[in-house]
Amino acid sequence: MQTTKHIQRVFYLATSLYWFATALPLALTTLLFQARGFSLFEIGLALGIYAATIVLLEVPTGGLADAVGRKRVALLAYVLMVLMSLVLLLAFTLPVAILAMVLYGVSRALSSGALDAWFVDTLQAADPQVDLQPALAKAGTFTLLALGLGTLVGSALPQLVSGLPPEGTAVLTPLSVPILVSVLLKGALVVYVALAVHEERPSGSNATWTAGLRATPQVVREALDLTRKSEVLPLLLGTTLAAGLALSAVETFWQPQMALLLGGASSSTIFFGVVMTGSFLAGMGGNILATPLSRWLGGRYALVAALVRGLQGLFLALLALQTAVPGFALCFWLVYLNMGALDSPHRTLLNAAIPAARRSAMLSVESLAGYLGGMIGNVALGYVAQQASISAAWIVAAAGLMVSLLLYVRLDRRQNRLADRLVSTEN
Repeated sequence: MQTTKHIQRVFYLATSLYWFATALPLALTTLLFQARGFSLFEIGLALGIYAATIVLLEVPTGGLADAVGRKRVALLAYVLMVLMSLVLLLAFTLPVAILAMVLYGVSRALSSGALDAWFVDTLQAADPQVDLQPALAKAGTFTLLALGLGTLVGSALPQLVSGLPPEGTAVLTPLSVPILVSVLLKGALVVYVALAVHEERPSGSNATWTAGLRATPQVVREALDLTRKSEVLPLLLGTTLAAGLALSAVETFWQPQMALLLGGASSSTIFFGVVMTGSFLAGMGGNILATPLSRWLGGRYALVAALVRGLQGLFLALLALQTAVPGFALCFWLVYLNMGALDSPHRTLLNAAIPAARRSAMLSVESLAGYLGGMIGNVALGYVAQQASISAAWIVAAAGLMVSLLLYVRLDRRQNRLADRLVSTEN
């Protein structure tokens, strides 16, 4: 039997390596696409196809992870992630960029919920009384720390290789170097997960890939049926869809917006890295604040989520109104602070509402809602940004966040009614 501390160490290290490698090119990818001649609409379209790929595959791949094993599916995802990065290095035309985004979508769909489900189930098997919220908050803290450090390192790398060919003229340029380094780290992640993660394969005929694929449609049907019958899951999925829409609008367009505030300059990549690193550190701070805030509000996780979601929408609206870099950076960081504070209360509510046997599939359903929101955001808000402005797109996204907090309020009221009934029954 693995101890809870060992399980957490393995998961936190794997998660940190994954997100560090992912973050290396994160602050510069849109700039790289623009340097290669892509318009904002084309960038939004490619990212929309990435989200659409996940929408199509998210739940089936989650069911596959439940059927054949979370570790095996995660490893396949990480191998495809390496392949995606290699294709991205060659993306000078829209079809190649779309191919890279399709591979990215497949890998993210496979990885979504796989190792997370292994973590929750293995942790609960080692200690059935374990409190998930602090463990999930700590996981979010490591994730955001890795994202912050990866972004900072990735944004500094182009300055160290400034002698490479100019952007848009070659495969290996200063802005593409972080992608190459991320390939090496993703390869190391494959090796680490293969050696360090230990999982009992599902019993019976579903333990093989072929049988697992045959069983996947039934797993998907059960997951969707569970969602339909639940009073809690549709509310949580609605909040996730709104979050995905807003996050896509922020992540896709903050780089060109900041470049405009800098007078059109995008050559000093370290500025972009510092701002994005600050956002991840702010998110890490939000994860840390989530535990005492949840205790202060008596473990009413839905109320915590409603409060934080409202603040997130407010700061996104303020971000859209900024005309100088200092105010832009501050509002950007506050958006991510609240995003981090929301993560573990939301995930605690979600995991409490789903059965262990279908955890990967149900986490994939939740991710599906987020990526569906991202697909809508990338395409629709990409059009708004192109026709009106990035600020207008962010105002629309902020309005969606403010509306979605009502779903958390409804969930909190439902939980209070259930608690009151339980007290009345006991009396």
